[in-house]
Amino acid sequence: MSKSRLFGVAASVTLVTSLFMVLPHLGAQEEEPGTKSKEAKAEKEGKDGLYRPLGLFTEVLTLIRSNYVEPVEMKPLLSGAFSGMTEAMDPFAEYIPADQMAAFRAAESARKKGEVVDPGVILARRFGYPLVVSAVAGGPAAAAGLESDDLIEKIGGKTVRQMPMWEVQSLLSGKPGMKVELLVVREAKPRHRTFTITLHSWTPEGPKTERTSGETVIRIPDFAPGTAAALKSLISPFDRTKPLIVDLRGNAFGSYDEAAKAVGLFVPAGPIGELKGRKVEGKKWAAAEGERIHESPVVVLVDSGTGGPAELFAAVIRESEKATAKDQKKIRLVGEPTFGAGSVLEVVPLSSGGALKLSVAKVHTAGGRALSPKGLEPDDRVYVMPPEEGQPSPGDLILQRGVKLLAEMAARYKTAS
Repeated sequence: MSKSRLFGVAASVTLVTSLFMVLPHLGAQEEEPGTKSKEAKAEKEGKDGLYRPLGLFTEVLTLIRSNYVEPVEMKPLLSGAFSGMTEAMDPFAEYIPADQMAAFRAAESARKKGEVVDPGVILARRFGYPLVVSAVAGGPAAAAGLESDDLIEKIGGKTVRQMPMWEVQSLLSGKPGMKVELLVVREAKPRHRTFTITLHSWTPEGPKTERTSGETVIRIPDFAPGTAAALKSLISPFDRTKPLIVDLRGNAFGSYDEAAKAVGLFVPAGPIGELKGRKVEGKKWAAAEGERIHESPVVVLVDSGTGGPAELFAAVIRESEKATAKDQKKIRLVGEPTFGAGSVLEVVPLSSGGALKLSVAKVHTAGGRALSPKGLEPDDRVYVMPPEEGQPSPGDLILQRGVKLLAEMAARYKTAS
């Protein structure tokens, strides 16, 4: 039976298989005779609700084995189902079978020791394919032309649909000078494009400023170490009441620590956010007293490539306008919904010898807003459609809308002051 057919069948049982994995260790305790308490009743109803799908799983599995057109091997079928389950749960999660653990550990070791060059691309999974969340500015992938929302179909002529994400990353990494050819599906025409990534040592780009239609735009491409200090140096010479545009588009790389320090330049002292999980040590971030150096209207540009630390920055700066009445309507998010990547992943061993790579903690703002799995909705949504073939580009619609909105906000703020 072909792998493609096995994965197709596995997708149909993804949901019930997730229950099959999680629940077998639970005991089916029935309610004691005569027990009428609400707690006991709720517990029984909960167990009934959990166990019914297991019966459905068994039924589907039996029907597949007895009725499918070809004999079904259970091992690849279940492995495909487990992989589908993790994708349905989290676009960054994955199941690693026992027979792949040695290769997985070798790839992780090479990456951590710096024995291979990382291409500088943040990937998630969508429709079974690797999706480019962000190509980090300054990295080989960005230099090759990869963009947010690109779907990778092939690497070096090899189809990567349903390929484990760690293996995809391994194929994209290598020694300096190595060339990696990708076949990519992009929304704009032509839909299929070929890119060649030439691996080289690199460092993430830092923040920079530019003037657009009379407005100051601060571009923050990532939150790598040193970003907050560089950002402070950039905006310190400005009048603290000077309106600004902060561009976070395509920013999904870096650390939450750095993002928390950076947003502290724009918000009042106090809690910023928190990392929370059931089995991991929590962490809290706060803006330090005296760190704020900007107090004027800010327009934050976001898109589908804005993720992780950049989402914390955007969410916190928007929440800050509620802190005091005078700050009302001074912060606006403009662009597209963000990715929703505010979680921390961990590799959890399985008794089979395999492992699960899954989210074990999520980032929340001080206001209680979880950044994952749903991203941030902009205050002003801009719909960006690729131009028809042969038609001129309409330009940067998100930036254009941001500039116009900032001018309007600044005028109202000046009048109110």
